Amino acid sequence: MIVFSPEADAAAENLSDEFVDLLNGRDLDAIAEIVSEEVTSNLFDGVGVEAAVHGLSDLLLRYPQLMASRADEGSRPVVALWVPDEDDRFQLMGYLDLSTDDEFVDRITYVDTEGIDLLVEEPDPDELAEWQNWPEWDSGEETGR
Repeated sequence: MIVFSPEADAAAENLSDEFVDLLNGRDLDAIAEIVSEEVTSNLFDGVGVEAAVHGLSDLLLRYPQLMASRADEGSRPVVALWVPDEDDRFQLMGYLDLSTDDEFVDRITYVDTEGIDLLVEEPDPDELAEWQNWPEWDSGEETGR
């Protein structure tokens, strides 16, 4: 049984909260500053900051309306990932379990939420409109939306 100290729990929660804000803000440069030099993930190939930024960029390009929110899986803070359906209602697609070394995120694990009970904060639908044209901003070209 792994027992976490209150300081480690607070650090993990702070990094998780920061990750949510940065992912929703599409600030991959700032995410690069909170992941370790040896970060790994089942979301991307490779090891390190560059691989993490590239993998998260690919995720955002595949799901341009993806939103993140704070969640808890048991007593661990996690990052819930949401995508809107045709009616602009958010559907939970999975979550990211961020392992930390108290200072940086050193492992990002994507977990499919099927059959998992999470305590989640649903994203604010008003925030979706702000990021609707993310592919346009990323490429510098109009998407025609």
